Amino acid sequence: MNALYKFFTSVKLALGLLVYLIAVSILATLIPQGKDAAFYYHNFSFFWARIIEALHFDSFFKSFFFLFPSGLFFVNLAVCSVDRFVKRQRHAAKRRYGPDLIHIGLLLLIVGGIVTSVARQEGFVFLGEGDQVGLPGDYLLQLNRFEFQQYEDGRPKDWISHVTVKKDGETIVESFPIEVNRPLKVAGVKVFQTSYDYRPTVDLADARGQVLSLRQGKGFQSGEDFFIFTGIDRSGSVEKALFEKWRGQERKAVLTAAPQESVADFRVRKVGTITLTGLTAVSDPGFLPVIVAIILLSLGMALTIYQKIGDKKI
Repeated sequence: MNALYKFFTSVKLALGLLVYLIAVSILATLIPQGKDAAFYYHNFSFFWARIIEALHFDSFFKSFFFLFPSGLFFVNLAVCSVDRFVKRQRHAAKRRYGPDLIHIGLLLLIVGGIVTSVARQEGFVFLGEGDQVGLPGDYLLQLNRFEFQQYEDGRPKDWISHVTVKKDGETIVESFPIEVNRPLKVAGVKVFQTSYDYRPTVDLADARGQVLSLRQGKGFQSGEDFFIFTGIDRSGSVEKALFEKWRGQERKAVLTAAPQESVADFRVRKVGTITLTGLTAVSDPGFLPVIVAIILLSLGMALTIYQKIGDKKI
């Protein structure tokens, strides 16, 4: 038991773990995280791609090689903190709360980092006006209106997504304007304005006059065939909608249709482009512990400096 206690209070262990965590964390930031295997074999040599897979550098901050040393460093720091506090109490030493706050702050920082590595979630989506997307906790976010403001010279000035959030049919947030530096916060999730995009669209009408609106990549079934809207042909004086005709797994034809022309059972009414907003939702339960840790570290360092200055005056 004594040997185990000495192991966990070892300064050499703490320094070794700290150097290891700093070194591998820097290395991991140089390697794109969360990509599929094909990405690494395409962008790295076969040898290094195998190394990245073997050492889990493709998702390093969720791997054993990061979490175990981080946990070990947490235990080492916690034992050292308790050991220091107990020894100072036994010897009735002068009270020094600065280092204690620093140790507690470091422990919280490690906890926050581990929680972030394991539990942080992030998702990105493009939305058009009227589109909806689900958020954690059965919340439903709907884009009501999207503004793309520009300066006189055409440079982007601001992107504003006016959204409503509902849960179980009840409106929780009414028309909140998400901007680049003004995210929406709801139920532990932050929704950021991150980009925008343009997507081709086509409006089709059937024989009864009912309108079917399609965005690029969407399609419709007609008998045994499936028609996919793939974009807009702008080579002529009139914009035409491009379609691929598929039957099963086989592409049968590529078709174009201008307004008032027919595709299968539909007639093209309008060809155009819509603007989509790009929103990123982030859930990070480790954020709060990290903020508290930074506050404690700052207080601990300030108190330590204050006490050191006081000692010199005595």
